[in-house]
This record gives sequence, structure tokens and C-alpha cells, in this order.
Amino acid sequence: MRRVTIVLSLLAILAACGCAEPADNKVTLIDALSARTSSNPRHNDCAKLLATYCQRHDKDYALWAMDYVSLCLMGGNYDAAKAELMNCQKDIASRQDKNRETAAAIANESQKLFKGEPYERAMLCCYLGLLHYMDEDYNNARIFFAKADQEDATCGDDMKDFRHDFQLAHYWLGRSYLKLDQSDNARVAFAKASQSLLRKGQEKETAAIRKQHDKDRNTRIRLEKQSYKNAIEAKPPVAGAADVSDSPAWGEMPAALPYAAATNPVELTTGKPEEFFSVGYQQQVNLILFIETGTGPIRLVDDYGDYIFRSPYIERNALVYIDGHRAGPAFQVLDVFHQADTRGKSEKDAAQAAKGLTKAVLKQMPFGVGTAAAYWDVRADERYWSLLPGEVHVFAAKVRPGLHTVSIRCADANGYLLPRYNLTRYHLPVLEDRESVFILSTRPEADNVYVPAKN
Repeated sequence: MRRVTIVLSLLAILAACGCAEPADNKVTLIDALSARTSSNPRHNDCAKLLATYCQRHDKDYALWAMDYVSLCLMGGNYDAAKAELMNCQKDIASRQDKNRETAAAIANESQKLFKGEPYERAMLCCYLGLLHYMDEDYNNARIFFAKADQEDATCGDDMKDFRHDFQLAHYWLGRSYLKLDQSDNARVAFAKASQSLLRKGQEKETAAIRKQHDKDRNTRIRLEKQSYKNAIEAKPPVAGAADVSDSPAWGEMPAALPYAAATNPVELTTGKPEEFFSVGYQQQVNLILFIETGTGPIRLVDDYGDYIFRSPYIERNALVYIDGHRAGPAFQVLDVFHQADTRGKSEKDAAQAAKGLTKAVLKQMPFGVGTAAAYWDVRADERYWSLLPGEVHVFAAKVRPGLHTVSIRCADANGYLLPRYNLTRYHLPVLEDRESVFILSTRPEADNVYVPAKN
């Protein structure tokens, strides 16, 4: 049912944008907008497809640009991502269409220019800041991370306590301040990055997620064992079949993997948040991993407003191994659903509710007015940044310079390993005289490659 909800939501977006993809294309829009959950995402092909929609520069330009940027980042094409981010940010800030605004005020909100919600614009600025930071342009990085905090601060008055809780921006703002020799400002930024405010209903939601993940784990183990049994008992047996039913708790994870290097390259690491978010620790690290997990929130709409739901991703924790040696956990610095759920009520929301109520009243009137009102499309805006991650985790450590193998081990909300969400990257460089930053995105089956038996 949850997968059906996501697919229906994607179809709704495509229908709202009036987009149909030719059958002879290599990939479809459904492929592109499902890239975070695909075992074969084909990032470059999907990005090329979305680039054609960006080039139209229509009312949905920023929507397509955001998803295009996500595909570029997941595929490692940082230059293309940065260029489109700059165009998109300028477009959102300056482009106006009064006729569309007027039409949307009395009809479907999707008629107006898409400019995103505060949390989406904040994430756009964070990506821009990160790419400037990776290019060692620390002052511009600082500007965009500060702008991300400002965008997040535009939430409604009923959520004013959450106006400056965009932890991801504060963490990288702290990193930028360090590079600019402003350690006092960095200390303040890191302190904000370490703070996570509870929203209404969060504890109840977390308990429900943990309960569901416990059920999912038991089912997963049972099915994995049966799958392996079927594979080895087949005639002939399936070549290369592996039993991946093992799902140990976080504390039971080994200090070294079977292929670990002879020496541990990690010179400084920590599992303590209070140490991680300190100026002293952050000044010493030279390897930073920006780890995206899960899928972003889903938006559904009706005549009275839009409703945000957490998508059902399972990877909620990340543990890092370097050259096969356990290097420590990555720390969560962003829960996108949290940001979406604390945007509050705006004037736009009040206006949308009023439109829905007016339509409901008119539908009850006689003499044909009610019939006409039934066809009045006043739905809220159903467009959203489909390819946002569910969460962002950051790992930072001091590592011996050289080429290294980085392995991410994901766990569910209860801290149990998810074997099919392992992510490994080989030959990542850590340089002698500068830090290294890498953007990684988890997905199912990233490390499961079938190797056919030799003849």
C-alpha cells in the first residue's frame, strides 16, 4: 500500500504538469522520479531527460530543476548541478507572473510559478553552499548556508520555535566559519547544528516507526533465509547465491570487515555528539561524508489544502567503515519531514481553505450553480521536490592521506543492520594538504552485483 501511495503521488505530479514521455526514450519520468529507490537508477540518462524539461522554462521550471539537480548530485556531476542550482535560485528570487498568480488565487494553485516550500528552498541553498564549499569558495558557501537558514525561518507564526532549526545549514555554516578563521561564529553554528527540537507528535511517530521496523525485520529475515534455501536447493544451484539474512544490532557490528587493510587509516574519530559538534574536533578532520538516506516527504492535496506525509524509507542510521575498519557513526543533521511538518500555517494556506469552503457552499446552491461549482478546480498545489532525501547524515574524521575504500552500513530505526543497503565506494582520495568532501546516497542493492559462474 505504501509503494502504491508513492507511485500514485508521482503520477499526480506528472498529470498536474501535463507531461507525457515519448515511448522511444531510454527512460521515463517515473524512472527519473524514482531514482532514489531504484536498484538501477541510471542517473545520467534520467538527468538528460529532465534537462529537456528544464529547457522549456515554463511555470514548473524550478520543480524540474530541483529534481535534475538531485540526479546530477547522485550521479556525481557536480558542475552541472551547481550551474542549474544558480539558475534556479535566481529564477525563484526574481521571476514573476502576475497573471498566473491571479489565476491561482481563484483556481488550482498549480497554475502559478513553482517556487517551492521554505524547506525546499532551504535545501536548494544548502546544496549551493556545499558545492561552493567543495570548490573552496568559503565566503560564498557561508552566504548560501546563511540564506538556507533564512529560507527556513519563513515558516508560519504557529511554528516560530522551529524557525532556525535547519541543522544541516548550521553545520556547514560552522565549517565555513572555520575556513574563514571565525572560530567564535563556528562555535555558535555547531551548537545550533547539535540541537534537535521535538515537534508535536514526534515521540509517538518514532515509536510507531520502530514498531513497524521490528515487524519488517522479522519478515525480512524469514524471507531472506527462504530465498537462500531455494537458491542452493535449485537444480542446478544458483551461482553466487549468498545468505544475507543476518541482521545484527549496531553494537554487534565488527571492528573490522573480512577484507580490512592491515593497518587502520583512521587517526581521529568519535561517536560522541558533544565532541563531534565541537570546534576542536572539526578543526582536525580532513574527510567529510555528506550521506543522504531514504526518500523525502510526499504531498497529497484536496480542495482545502495540502498534506505532508513521511515516505516509508527504512534506512535511518549510517555506520562508516574505512578500508574495512570501523570508523564510527554518521550524525543526523537533517530530517526533511521534520522541516516540512514544521512549516506552519501561512496566508496561502488560509486562502486555500477559504477557496475550498466557498466551493463546498456553492455546490449546495440550486439553479445550476451547484453543478457548475462541482467543476470548479480549486485544488491546492500538489507539486513538490520528489528527489529530496529523507535524511542527511554527516561523518567527519581525520584519515591518513591516500586512496581509501569507504563503506556505509545502514540500519533501521531500531539500530539493526540492513544488509541490502550497503554502499561501498572505492579509491576515494584523501589529500595531504586539504580536506576531502564526498556526497553519497544510499539505495537498495547498491553493492549486490551478480557475478556469473565461469564456464
